[in-house]
Amino acid sequence: MPMKTLLTFVLFTSLGLCISCDLGLGIHELTELEKLPPLTTTGENTFGCLVNGEALVVENTLEMGAIYQGGFLQMGGGVENGQIDHGVFIKLNNPLEKFFEYDLTDSLDRYSTYTFKDKVASFTCYYEYNDTFDGTLTFHEIDRSNYIISGTFEFSTVTDDCDTVYITDGRFDLQYIP
Repeated sequence: MPMKTLLTFVLFTSLGLCISCDLGLGIHELTELEKLPPLTTTGENTFGCLVNGEALVVENTLEMGAIYQGGFLQMGGGVENGQIDHGVFIKLNNPLEKFFEYDLTDSLDRYSTYTFKDKVASFTCYYEYNDTFDGTLTFHEIDRSNYIISGTFEFSTVTDDCDTVYITDGRFDLQYIP
C-alpha cells in the first residue's frame, strides 16, 4: 500500500512539473500584442491598441463607442484605473469606405487624439489633432444595416510638454449609434 501511494505521488508530481514548463502545450505569458482583442468584424464591441508597446484594452463597453451621424463618425475608447487614464478618439468625415486607408494627420475632416492622465503625479497630456504627425485608419467592415464598423488604426503624436506617443496595432469592432 505505501508503495502504491508513493508511485501515485511521483506520477502526479512528474505530471505537474511537465505541465508547469512549456513543452509545446501552449502555456506561456501573453505578449502585449496577444493581449489585444482579436480582429473581428461582427460587432463584438472591442477596442484596443498598443501605446508605446503596452497593451491598452478597453473591456468596459461604457468606456468605448461609436456614433455615425450627420456625415461624421466619431469613435474611441479609454481605460480609467486608480492611477493612470488613457483615451483614444478618432473622427472621420464622409464617405466611409472599406479597405481605404484614411490619413489621420492634421485635418479637421479626419483626425485622432490621445489623452494620458497620471492621477498620482497630477499630470495630464492632451495630444490634439494637430499634434498627430503620422497615422492611418482602415475599415475592414462597414455594415450600415446592422450598424457595425470594424478595422485597424495607428498614429503617432507629440506635444511640447509630453513624450512622443506611438499608437500601433489598433483594432476596433464596434456597433455604432446611427
